[in-house]
Amino acid sequence: MPDIGDVFRRASDIPSVVDDVVAAGASTIWVPLGVGNEEAAIDAEKRGLTVVMDRCITVEHARFHGGLHLMGFDTGVISAKKQVR
Repeated sequence: MPDIGDVFRRASDIPSVVDDVVAAGASTIWVPLGVGNEEAAIDAEKRGLTVVMDRCITVEHARFHGGLHLMGFDTGVISAKKQVR
């Protein structure tokens, strides 16, 4: 049974992916930077999933394990949130 449904699809596809993640028995759905579907997120939470949206799973993994420098990041900013300029 997977822990995370890591989604790399268009925002319009997320509602059907929620069904797949629930069917697979995962407890979390992870949607990457720049992709989001608020209605699907609300549905997923109602169905018991933890929802992570607009974050990069690779950056978060590196941040958690202190390996951002290994990925070429040397900004001093430890966040996977999209920066507004």
